[in-house]
Amino acid sequence: MSNQPTPDLEKLTLSSDEVVVPKGPGFVPTFLYYFSGTALVTTFLAVKILGVGLDTGIPNQFGLLFGIVGGLVGTYFNQGKVLEIPFTSRKTFLREFQQVLDEKGYSQNPDASDDEIRVYQRPVLRQLFSGKIYVHLTEKRAFISSRAAHLRWLKKRLQ
Repeated sequence: MSNQPTPDLEKLTLSSDEVVVPKGPGFVPTFLYYFSGTALVTTFLAVKILGVGLDTGIPNQFGLLFGIVGGLVGTYFNQGKVLEIPFTSRKTFLREFQQVLDEKGYSQNPDASDDEIRVYQRPVLRQLFSGKIYVHLTEKRAFISSRAAHLRWLKKRLQ
């Protein structure tokens, strides 16, 4: 082994803190998920409602059109994103953050949380359509990861 100096570990740790929270699926996977589901359902409904076969191409055109719209709308609301919020007092931020989450029925899951990441979720049935909120706190910043719609709502309420 050579006795060469190692890189500055503090800088590596600080820069890696920003990506500690799980981000979730980005634009492309989310778009493809909602596009394909909407396109398939619309194509099937067009065949049944219009009474024409797939060989005419009409149901496929409806599927493509509605698939694009459904993909864009689904991506706008459900794409995974990370929000960074600066704060001056960790204690005050956590109190305000918990009050905001209480309004929507979120509570911290102590079994899923650890020293670095806090996990907030709704009760089981409501969680099926809302997902989780992941929070990583540094000295002066909070990194919050969740669906885009949740992050837009949180940003309005916390800033």
